[in-house]
Amino acid sequence: MSMRLVLPTWLAIACLAGTTACHLAGFGLEDSIEVKMTPALKEYCHIIRFPQGWKTKGVDQNGYKQVITYHLSDYEFRVQGLLSTWFLVGAFTPEVIGRYDTTNHYRVNLWDATAPVLPASAKDWNAATVVPLVRGFLPNRPVIEDMPIVFNGFQFRKTGAFWGGSDSVSRLSPDSSCLVLSSLTDAGTTKFSLRRVGKVFLDIYSADTGKKMLTIEGMYSGFDFNPDGSLKKAAWLTERYFILPLGEHRDRCLICDFGAANRQRRNKP
Repeated sequence: MSMRLVLPTWLAIACLAGTTACHLAGFGLEDSIEVKMTPALKEYCHIIRFPQGWKTKGVDQNGYKQVITYHLSDYEFRVQGLLSTWFLVGAFTPEVIGRYDTTNHYRVNLWDATAPVLPASAKDWNAATVVPLVRGFLPNRPVIEDMPIVFNGFQFRKTGAFWGGSDSVSRLSPDSSCLVLSSLTDAGTTKFSLRRVGKVFLDIYSADTGKKMLTIEGMYSGFDFNPDGSLKKAAWLTERYFILPLGEHRDRCLICDFGAANRQRRNKP
């Protein structure tokens, strides 16, 4: 069950006149998720901050401001040479008539939480190879909120009151070893505002043993309390890293390392 707000008439007209998702950022209606960094979460996850945020060329050919937002935009990861723990990362916003990309990029180490986030040159970015983000999900989403998801002979249960949206309820790692389930608990509308707030949960399981490895808890704030919008960009980068964007303008992201060594350690009794 997802809860949606109906767009006011003036905003609906603006959406029809504009491009995809009506540039909600221009109306101050950005979505965002912030996570609670518990000791258990810190054991496997850390937050990467992009120190200068994201820069664009300014406006597109229709005169709309080019912005990187949580609801619309996406990350792109690239590597130079052989795959390692170092990646280049940029951001972009897809549009009906053609996407626009950020003009700045960063060099990050996804394994080492202490490694500095460095600027990456346009030359290095253009020469690097794209590593696709994977958003595979299980096709048979349960229609009854009380029912678990069944996969590999195991039952996987959610933490929140409701399952996530149809294309964000689950994220299966490329090697099918880890399963991430999203759920939410709606807290209603903030006072004197159309924005909704609530908690989101990402339960991470070993798909091989059925054991829960970790629960990521976050606070959602946005115009529409709907995980299809707030969580659909959560993704796997290779079979090792789980990526969750944070902040209204994707200026941070949560990186969780579920490499083989970490999975084996977690699966021990």
